[in-house]
Amino acid sequence: MTTLAIQFRFSPNPEIDRLLDACGTMVMEAVSWALDNNKTATHTIVKELYPSFRERFPGLHSAWVQKSARTAAAIVHAFRRRKRRGREEKDRPEMRKAWVYVDKSVFRWEWDGIHLTIRISVRPHDENPIVLRFRPHGKYRRLVEAWARGECGFGEPTLSRTMLIIPLKFPDVPAYEPRSVMGIDSNERSLDGFEIGGASWTLDTSWGAAKCADHDRRIRRGTKGKQNPKAKKKIIRKHSHRRKNRVRELWHGVACVLIWMALNANNALVLEKLQGLKARIAASMPKRLRQRLLNHWSIRTFHAILKHKARVYGVPLIEIDPRGTSSTCPVCGGSLRGRVELTCPSCGLSGNRHILAAWNIARRGQAKLPIGGKGRAEEGIALFHRLQSPRWGQGVVGAPGRPLPAQAGSGQLPS
Repeated sequence: MTTLAIQFRFSPNPEIDRLLDACGTMVMEAVSWALDNNKTATHTIVKELYPSFRERFPGLHSAWVQKSARTAAAIVHAFRRRKRRGREEKDRPEMRKAWVYVDKSVFRWEWDGIHLTIRISVRPHDENPIVLRFRPHGKYRRLVEAWARGECGFGEPTLSRTMLIIPLKFPDVPAYEPRSVMGIDSNERSLDGFEIGGASWTLDTSWGAAKCADHDRRIRRGTKGKQNPKAKKKIIRKHSHRRKNRVRELWHGVACVLIWMALNANNALVLEKLQGLKARIAASMPKRLRQRLLNHWSIRTFHAILKHKARVYGVPLIEIDPRGTSSTCPVCGGSLRGRVELTCPSCGLSGNRHILAAWNIARRGQAKLPIGGKGRAEEGIALFHRLQSPRWGQGVVGAPGRPLPAQAGSGQLPS
């Protein structure tokens, strides 16, 4: 199940402000009670606090009391998770902006092809609900139309003072039976691929590492000489956020290219399983090289994005053990010699180190997958076109905003 969130902003509304004031009070009281009593289950919080909340807020629909408890449970869970990971120093969570989950029983929507009308009931049998009208365009219009056609369901909307977030849940496309495999060798500044029975290719991804290094330089230059910790933290937060967004945008675009290539050729994608890579790097490499790889090589982010998109569009994807892929001959299994251009002393095969590694990855993936079926990538291609505009959008397909079909398979990233 793939979830895409669509966000709509609106002007401040007095009735929404009054609703969120009441819900915010209930949420913070529920958070305090949950932490004091070490209870985090929504049912337990509702059972304990529901009678008092109903007595204090008799004009609200009972769904708002229950969803306030649900919101409090979510805040407590997120706070404890940050605490376990060492990212939280405070003893209590703070609710900087009031928000609450919206129960489906008080949420109604209508789509007339142009406007999306949302009605939210505040009171029981509310004859004058809150009415919000939006005119979605671009990627949101396609998603709302899919919602109206019944191609997806929706989860719990989230309401704040100026924003409504609606999660749309799309069923995953069943993975087709591949005709061949495409091995992908993940390197610091490139992705190299090899298709069994096809061609090899190289995508230059050095832009991501260069952008990470550039933002690191900006952080060092911006914090140099500053004594105020808050000022330093503000600069670090700003550049870290920009760096993360730009690098993820690059990886979203690369993943779109690879998914498109796999769908058109009915291929399966094969990746190296790189869990624990950073620990191995930290233990075996010099300090400068270790810092560069750990700080500027976001390959696990790319793998997570690619696996998500493969699941959405029904592209088979497996991971293999990367051990020996760059030092083993894919033809005879002998040991390769050399550094960049490798040669096999047994069979005489020679070639680029990364391409030969991608060849080995493809062969190991081929051994794990049933190859030779008819392949049914049509559903994935149809979904790709339904959720894809002529220019890359955000959401599932993410993007730098460049046409995909003209670039797919060219071996070059759009400039």
